[in-house]
Amino acid sequence: MVGQFIDTFWRKSFIGDLRRARKVSDDDTQWTIIYNGKAQQFQYVWLQGLCIKIDKIADLMVIEDATGQAEIQNCSRISDAWSTNEGDYVMIAGRLLNTISSNRITIDVYKIQYFKRSLKNELNWPFEVVDISQRIYH
Repeated sequence: MVGQFIDTFWRKSFIGDLRRARKVSDDDTQWTIIYNGKAQQFQYVWLQGLCIKIDKIADLMVIEDATGQAEIQNCSRISDAWSTNEGDYVMIAGRLLNTISSNRITIDVYKIQYFKRSLKNELNWPFEVVDISQRIYH
């Protein structure tokens, strides 16, 4: 019961791991990923990485972690999204839209949190993902 909310709705993940996710609904609201031989369904993703591109005209930014890149769309709906700069470490929460159409996964963003020069968040993230994968998603 402890991980039910996280397990059912949110997927804390590395960007590259989401490449294996597949849609299970026509409206992009339900996704599944196989982890340790078990199918795990989720609706939203939680990612962290470095912002490597900002395009205000296209209303997007691109983030990357050591496993891949994600295009973050509809950034202007977030009030302080454009206070993020290229090179900032950011947390993104949103809905997964696509995993296969380009070299980046695509996210419809609901939350952007940037961490000004906070090395602690960047260093802890891989351990958080591995920990939750072993304890909740197993």
